[in-house]
Amino acid sequence: MPNLEMQIHLATADDAQALSRFSARLFPLGCPANTRPEDLADYIDRELTPEKFLSLLADEQIAILIVKIANSLAGFALIARGAFAPDAQSLGEVELRKFYVDPLYHGQGIANALMQSVLQSVQDAGALWLSVFSGNPRAIAFYQRWGFRVTGSRIFLVGTDEQKDYLMQRKAAQSAKENS
Repeated sequence: MPNLEMQIHLATADDAQALSRFSARLFPLGCPANTRPEDLADYIDRELTPEKFLSLLADEQIAILIVKIANSLAGFALIARGAFAPDAQSLGEVELRKFYVDPLYHGQGIANALMQSVLQSVQDAGALWLSVFSGNPRAIAFYQRWGFRVTGSRIFLVGTDEQKDYLMQRKAAQSAKENS
């Protein structure tokens, strides 16, 4: 594994444009291959805009951790406090809403370092939950290695396309190094 000099820190409003571009590029990779381009475009145009990221960054309940390598965005995680799953209230109040790592850096420790930072930042919470496309075995296996367990499912809309997501939960109080 190459020795990458990565920096992980909280995003600022100055990062909104880069987060939007990065998300728009990576979001389709976590969707089914047969997702219609119009549905992807609809979701990206509504949910992954620079304005949406500016709004998220202004919210005190949201934290976005970014990973930079050579001053370039390599990944990020969006943590939302007070975010209850609408159909699974018992999951907890802290959601890992987005977790993206550029495929160029898969297998190089970036995701593990980012997840460790996420878990350290929410260690005061009772549990952390997320949703992940049920047809994304790589992501599901990664989350399972970090102690997340499937606790249910829900429908996630991408445009008009109904996609099945698994709801996964992890006790946040577990050691952040337990699964790295």
